[in-house]
Amino acid sequence: MNGKMHQKIKINSMAKKKPNIPEGKQPLDGCDFCMQFDYDEPHVIGASPDADGAIELVIKAYLDAGVTFVCPNTGKKLRIYARPLTDAGKAILEPPTA
Repeated sequence: MNGKMHQKIKINSMAKKKPNIPEGKQPLDGCDFCMQFDYDEPHVIGASPDADGAIELVIKAYLDAGVTFVCPNTGKKLRIYARPLTDAGKAILEPPTA
């Protein structure tokens, strides 16, 4: 990792924070955190013994900062990264006009 990149994958306990649970969904009493390429077999990348677990991926706004996941079975890649702001990003940031 060079000086321009900052990546962090962190599993933490949310015991002091209110969990963000979608309405009508039950929390899992222990879980695997998985990533999946297309509909291939999921890969377990973390775990929690109770419903307080969480996984975070933080990518700071630096050129080429990011993380690439590579499927060990197929070689497929999933890349999440930062790049300079484009029209597509500006459209997300601008409030919709009526």
